[in-house]
Amino acid sequence: MWTPKFNPSTDLQDLSGKVVVVSGANQGIGYATVKHLARKGAKVYLGSRNEEKGRNAVAKLLEEGIGSGDVVYFACDLSTPLAAKNSAEGFLKVEERLDALVNNAACIFDYENQASEDGITQMMLVNHFGTFQFTKSLLPLLIKTAEDPTNDVRVVTVGSEQHRNALLGPNAKTAFKNLDECKNMYSNDRMATLSRYALSKLANLLFSNTLHRKLSPHNIICICPHPGVVATTTFTSHLPFSRVIQFVFALLFRGPDEGAYNSCWAAAAPEVRLEVEKYGGAYVAPVGSVVEQAPNAMDVQMQDDLWEMTERYLEGLGL
Repeated sequence: MWTPKFNPSTDLQDLSGKVVVVSGANQGIGYATVKHLARKGAKVYLGSRNEEKGRNAVAKLLEEGIGSGDVVYFACDLSTPLAAKNSAEGFLKVEERLDALVNNAACIFDYENQASEDGITQMMLVNHFGTFQFTKSLLPLLIKTAEDPTNDVRVVTVGSEQHRNALLGPNAKTAFKNLDECKNMYSNDRMATLSRYALSKLANLLFSNTLHRKLSPHNIICICPHPGVVATTTFTSHLPFSRVIQFVFALLFRGPDEGAYNSCWAAAAPEVRLEVEKYGGAYVAPVGSVVEQAPNAMDVQMQDDLWEMTERYLEGLGL
């Protein structure tokens, strides 16, 4: 589902004075999200694990032009919960408000030579555990910003239609009750790459749903947009004949600039606040269309199981 009529340059209000964080933003959809929001006047922190790539991305944005906004690089490493906590604390040292957090960082592939922490693959560490800890560490500032009723505070966690392909087996309802069982099921030799990715994106949606329930009393909106099918090098560069595939994808699918529209809409579109009962906690297709989530994603028990399992794991790490 695609609504080309939306364009952030014309359909978003002035964001001057707003502070936004976008993780995983040195390229692709994250990069485009930073650009669109900055051009509406926001001060946007471009999060990147790789400092050189992050600073190069900022330089490129400044060269392209960001209008009245501002773009600032900040070190954002979600590869472990501790790194995620340190990244958030680095941001907290330099800002006194946070209007929108866009959890865009994602790992699509696991690599055989990548070490995992405590038996958890890199994909799940980045996509769920790191994102969870990063968000958790920023919650006090998000809540503080939302104390002013004139502020519109949001947490946007970028999702995927792949969440529908997760946990289709008989153990679906108990997958997140026990960390050891989850790790065992999710391991490289037990589950194919795309299946692991689907499970991590289901975790994103479960997380977003739970977070909205917890933050609604604080006047914070949590929303999970998916970008649709987008031609990004993050995915195609890992495939055989990647240059040929990138060329074909560019012909068939929209690029990152348009792929970021739904994230920008979720982070800043005025109708989200005006119709909070409709959009709060929603899963949204491009652009701004609420769609039904997979039954597992709407299962409140699974939402709570994942949250509690994650909290136990983080507590075990001393976080």
